[in-house]
Amino acid sequence: MMELEEVYRKLGGEVKKFEKFSGQLDVGYEITYEKRITEADVYLFGLISGDFNPIHFEEEFAKKTRFGGRVAQGMLTTSLVSAAVARIPGIVVLLETYFKYTAPVKIGDLVRIQGTVVEKEKNRYKLNIKCAVEDRLVAEGWVKILIW
Repeated sequence: MMELEEVYRKLGGEVKKFEKFSGQLDVGYEITYEKRITEADVYLFGLISGDFNPIHFEEEFAKKTRFGGRVAQGMLTTSLVSAAVARIPGIVVLLETYFKYTAPVKIGDLVRIQGTVVEKEKNRYKLNIKCAVEDRLVAEGWVKILIW
């Protein structure tokens, strides 16, 4: 595992220490998480998911699109939500997700995830999620989680 982490760092990837958020989970609880999307992230996500759409990998192709260049996979962007909710106190199980993609994420962009608990039923919670690059919304939606 450490060898893969070292390779990832050498390719420009950022590995953040995993730390749980503090506080009591209830309606109104807020989370934030951010990560810069690197070339390594896009390539490794392509390897993991099989998503080698040329919009992510071929600059000449991507320049001819409305994005004007390569963009990160949308699901790479929203996969950061998983990293954010995993930091919530307790053992977190992701049950359901919904996301709408509103703008592209480019390689080098710093994506900020913000979530707010809006519903609670026993040990199940719904969080509204916003993903942004600076003040530009790139994805929004919600997740439902189970906490043990």
